[in-house]
Amino acid sequence: CTLDEIKMFTCELCGIVELETISATGHNYKEEIIEEATCINEGILKLTCEKCNQIKMESIGIREHSHYEEVIQQLTCTTDGIIKIKCSNCDFEEYKTTSATGHGYIEEIIEDATCLENGILQISCEFCDMLDEKVIKATGHIIDEAEVIRRPSTTIAGKREFHCTKCDVNLLTQNYVDNGYFKNGKLSVNGRDLVNKKGDKFQLYGLSTHGLQWFGKYANFNTIAALQEGFGMNIIRFALYTSENGYCTGTEAKKKQMLEDLIEGIDAATKLGLYVIVDWHMVGADDVADKNPLTYLEESKEFFSYISNYYKEQDNILYEIMNEPNGNTTWADCKKYAEEVIPCIRQNTDGIILIGNPKWTADLYSVMNDPLEGYENIMYTYHFYAATHSTTSQVVNAYDNGLPVFISEFGFMESSGDGSISESNGTKWKNILDQRIISYVAWNISNSPGSASIFKYNSYDMVNVEDSNL
Repeated sequence: CTLDEIKMFTCELCGIVELETISATGHNYKEEIIEEATCINEGILKLTCEKCNQIKMESIGIREHSHYEEVIQQLTCTTDGIIKIKCSNCDFEEYKTTSATGHGYIEEIIEDATCLENGILQISCEFCDMLDEKVIKATGHIIDEAEVIRRPSTTIAGKREFHCTKCDVNLLTQNYVDNGYFKNGKLSVNGRDLVNKKGDKFQLYGLSTHGLQWFGKYANFNTIAALQEGFGMNIIRFALYTSENGYCTGTEAKKKQMLEDLIEGIDAATKLGLYVIVDWHMVGADDVADKNPLTYLEESKEFFSYISNYYKEQDNILYEIMNEPNGNTTWADCKKYAEEVIPCIRQNTDGIILIGNPKWTADLYSVMNDPLEGYENIMYTYHFYAATHSTTSQVVNAYDNGLPVFISEFGFMESSGDGSISESNGTKWKNILDQRIISYVAWNISNSPGSASIFKYNSYDMVNVEDSNL
């Protein structure tokens, strides 16, 4: 079985010898099971060669269990299934869990939601008898573009109606003057002057919100429409505070809410034909570092890239990239910041950009000595409060020497936003600005305690512009 056989052949005539090798045959085993394999133990197999009687022993592998299954807990949409698996040949058993399948939802609207009424959604399962109902929230009115009832003239206000696109209900009938975007179109800067689409010198005048983190509720269609009709304004400024629990220092939820309020306000103002200022309201009241616009430079670049891209098809928006630099902030800091942020806006729009300056945006002399170069459609802001700032010489000198000036924040009270009203200084300021057709925006739309707020302290009426509510 294991040895080759060698045969020798000799020629009888010549005596030549040749050898031939015959290979070993290998064993011819006969199998005999000595011990059967089970689910637990190996078996033993005896192998005997029928030719040479060699014997060897081999293991027989453990057999697989002879499974059978028993349902312990039935699988449903909401309950895990449990199966016990046992072997009929041994004591083996194990449990197998299958996760609940979840409902196969089928939704059916029983009652449609309307602008004002909730609807009902019935939810059932195709696998079980689950049945539930959910409320479909009322959609709220969706405001359509205005329907003009009467065009305004130089002596008579126009009248227009705003309807809901879904239910056609008249949501607002408004008296208005045609002094905004619908008539004047895209604005630009020509030398020191703001001009409309025809190239005529043009003046913007309106109101600024207070911080959206506190007073975002005022950035709604009805409030803005009431203020537009009551004051005849053609612009609104939305103050996006960077600190004081604002856009850069607040929670993600606060940041998201401020952005939503800003967009709601811009969209409402646009429907009303207003121009809009998006105000990056850095001031450093509770964050000393925020006195310098460079503190939140990256956040500013990200924001203005986003918002200018979001509204890149709209021509009614102005971008105020720094509210009131102060403290140790220099004009060099402001220039460095502006040169970083302006390109973020310019990649999306050539709209007007408003640029602040040191000393709470009251240092136009620094700007005059070293203005930004190579940019179009930029203007320099100035802020004053008439009861504190009686001197108008900076604005007069700047404008008269060719600098485009924009008063993006002012009040007739003290610079704290509170205190007494100076009618005399305020009137002097207004006359000087009107003579030069310089734009101005008043602080602020809120019901805060200070005398700068438009609405009475703690008044919750956001649309009444009668004296009793102001």
